[in-house]
Amino acid sequence: MIYDLEKLVNDEFKKLIGTDLQTVDTDKVTSDFFTMLNEISDQDFIDILITSGYIPDLYSADSKEETLFTKLCEALEVNWATRMGFEAKTVTQKSSYEDVVIKINNKTIVSDTKSFRLGRSQQAPNVKDFVKPEDYSKWAERHPGERLGGLVVYPQLHEWTKKSDAHAYCSDKKNPILMLPFHYLAYFLERKGDFDVNEMEKLWDYNRIFPEKASGRNDYWQRINKVILQITGDTEEHFKEFLKSSETKIFEFVLTKNKVFGRTKKELKK
Repeated sequence: MIYDLEKLVNDEFKKLIGTDLQTVDTDKVTSDFFTMLNEISDQDFIDILITSGYIPDLYSADSKEETLFTKLCEALEVNWATRMGFEAKTVTQKSSYEDVVIKINNKTIVSDTKSFRLGRSQQAPNVKDFVKPEDYSKWAERHPGERLGGLVVYPQLHEWTKKSDAHAYCSDKKNPILMLPFHYLAYFLERKGDFDVNEMEKLWDYNRIFPEKASGRNDYWQRINKVILQITGDTEEHFKEFLKSSETKIFEFVLTKNKVFGRTKKELKK
């Protein structure tokens, strides 16, 4: 891995020791992070995206460390969109606002960048913590001009095994909200030179994709993946190979983090 986001956050807070400062300058750290990302190749960035979005378990809920970590995950999404050739920015207002705004063909997407801690119940996050359709409607209304819909970006391990209200919420043609795990963002970046990226706006054509709401996880991804292959012109074999390789990297990352977390907890108890 080209960088360790957890180490980056920890190092920023270590700088406060022996000073009168109460917290880090989030705006400056984020700006420096963007500068760092701009020096990284697309391939290295793809590797970063695949394992993104997992908050270190040692960070207390709602802590300053967690806040900075999640802010930098939002920066990853913006950097991805920029690399794809889209206009994108993080949103500084946090209360009742989207995290990221992306424009494809000058059409607005309001996005919520989700991060979850590894120790949290995986494959069954609280739906209300994952997606609130009414929020997306409110966010979109703030933007003039044509709007594509919403986007929720999240770490791949945190989804439902079979069926959830989230799949119904995210397949509602009246309020199109697309689910994309971080490793799907990585896939699009890997294929960037082989298709017209502006064609990605078709992912929000829910009248065609979801004339009726998805019945569950498999139904949702079968429909979305079909459109992705149509857009990218990729073979199903290569697409599945990329997803499988990504999942292997994710599980290796998780095992490593869990081992480190286990050792750290033991040391804290001494």
